[in-house]
Amino acid sequence: MRDLGINSGSIDYEVALEILGQSLQPFIMTIQREREKPHPSKALIAYCKARMAAIGDLQEDLRVNDRETIERILNPQDDVFGPRIRRMAAPEDSHGQRF
Repeated sequence: MRDLGINSGSIDYEVALEILGQSLQPFIMTIQREREKPHPSKALIAYCKARMAAIGDLQEDLRVNDRETIERILNPQDDVFGPRIRRMAAPEDSHGQRF
């Protein structure tokens, strides 16, 4: 874990919560776009809602002393959390496609 001084653990905890909150955005947008379609995919909407619920549970249950999980959330190389971070940071072309 990075050493950011006396409140390092608290800062990492807050950053991890922020990352989790930001990770909800793609699911929110997908649900919105899907509902605008003439024949929205109920399965896709259910999937997005389930992922959002799981992220919400993690945010709610995450504690400042859960260093291992916090480190994983902050680690861009982590198998679970890393791909999300890379996708969120990837630039888009003029058609909204990620590079």
